[in-house]
Amino acid sequence: MLIVLKLGGRLLSQDVSLKELFDDLAQISKNHRVVVCHGGGPQIDDILAKLGKEPVVLESASGVKSRITDKETLIVAEMVMAGKINKEIVSNLLKCGVNAVGISGLDGNTIQSKKKDKLIIIDPESGKKRIIRGDNSGKVEKVDSRLLKLLLDNKYTPVVAPITASEEMDPLNTDGDRLAVHVASALIADKLILFTDVEGVIKDGKLISKIGREEIKDIFKYVKGGMKKKIYAAREALELGIQEVIVSSGLMKNPITDAIEGKVGTSLSYKYF
Repeated sequence: MLIVLKLGGRLLSQDVSLKELFDDLAQISKNHRVVVCHGGGPQIDDILAKLGKEPVVLESASGVKSRITDKETLIVAEMVMAGKINKEIVSNLLKCGVNAVGISGLDGNTIQSKKKDKLIIIDPESGKKRIIRGDNSGKVEKVDSRLLKLLLDNKYTPVVAPITASEEMDPLNTDGDRLAVHVASALIADKLILFTDVEGVIKDGKLISKIGREEIKDIFKYVKGGMKKKIYAAREALELGIQEVIVSSGLMKNPITDAIEGKVGTSLSYKYF
């Protein structure tokens, strides 16, 4: 089985140990191939604040929050995600006996993105649509899976930071969930697990364990914040042929094993209902 994991920035920013998750990954990787993708939004915000720069996160016309990545923010994103976070994950996995290799989507031109010429956002003051230009974020267009397959075939576990290559080979800040979706699609992964700091999709105070094709659109209407982005990414993954996407917490014992076995989290699949 080939499993793609996405570790969210909020999960990674928790002041708790992720040793349970890394230990579980070590056990899983003995019998299955694993690729780890990650984010880092909160960590970028922390560094920007220390530099005296206010992060700019606005809501797009589709209702999803988007980070505005100017040149200074891009530099911070590269340092934080391709540097600090990526190597912390690699270090923790190595301590657990996992032969991890950290890369970004820029390395080997592995993940190519189209630079967003403009973002259509909702002005927080007027409530009207407004166009933002000069953004250094990208939308994934292609994954060249050769480097990832080379690592997997040689018993390495790739850890992928969401910095991707533009058409001009410049770095672009890229949404980690969407990057994980396209990595999973390119590798024809059996499962994509989006780990966060909550137990899954919650409605009326209760966990929804399964979501099928007909329910995704309705659920997208009421989930908020980071969960809205995850449902959007899950829908895209299913449309690209991934059989199952699981949204679950990484802050529990055996989070990967239990998610795969359907004991925890929210499973999204077109096979339901």
